[in-house]
Amino acid sequence: MTATFCLQCDIINPEETVPAFLYIEPFSLQTDELVQGSASEKITEVWVTVNDEFLGAYQLPATVPVLMSGEAEIFLEAGIKDNGIGSTPEIYPFYQPYETTVTLMPDQTTTISPTTSYSRDTRFALIENFESGTSVFRDTLLGNSGLQVSSTDPFEGSYSGKIRLSADDPVVELATIGAFTELTDRSPFVYLEVNYQSDAPVIFGLAGGAGTSNPNIVFDPGFNPKASWNKIYFNLSALLATSPYDSHKLALRAFIPTEDGQLTLNNATVCLDNIKLVHF
Repeated sequence: MTATFCLQCDIINPEETVPAFLYIEPFSLQTDELVQGSASEKITEVWVTVNDEFLGAYQLPATVPVLMSGEAEIFLEAGIKDNGIGSTPEIYPFYQPYETTVTLMPDQTTTISPTTSYSRDTRFALIENFESGTSVFRDTLLGNSGLQVSSTDPFEGSYSGKIRLSADDPVVELATIGAFTELTDRSPFVYLEVNYQSDAPVIFGLAGGAGTSNPNIVFDPGFNPKASWNKIYFNLSALLATSPYDSHKLALRAFIPTEDGQLTLNNATVCLDNIKLVHF
């Protein structure tokens, strides 16, 4: 009678599996600086797959419970915030996944320190770190101040690019002196990476019909003011997918906002560094 009762208890309350845990530290990006530019990154999420089973996306650093034990193959993909928007985390297609093998044990934590690099298929249409002392943003479309290369408080290296806005010159529009082609020939994914520190908003876009007297400029992704240096990944894929043009200049607009018809600032400075236009 007692044995029967215990058997029924086991059926009603089966023994729970004790998970193992993975503690995943933030990614470290490794680059060949001469051909890939800065190793600056802002990888905020990780997509976790263990033994071919996808376990979800986690904000870094992450503690991930795993209902497995023994040797396990770990596959980690680096995630970023598309256009800097927290609600749109995406796997960054240009970063190589990190793979390793670990031994999982119930109720024990295994620490993983993932590294990544640009995938071998990544192409860099533009790397602008301003270290040459000049800038590719020399086509002034609007405003007078333009962009100057400055050695004052760069993000890294010796120089960064600066745009100075004022009440007399509150809006500046610039474009690259050269146009880019074949960005989507192999894949629709095209991203713009930017390090920035800014008193004013900046929006980026594409100038189609380069070389004509009236290029068509479409501005879309941008950033808001930020007192400290930050990095953002702009997804230009949709802009290029809907563009009727074969070549495009990269354009930007920096501006002092207005409120009730009045400028909100008398002066503003925009600092830019490590601008990369990447595609496959």
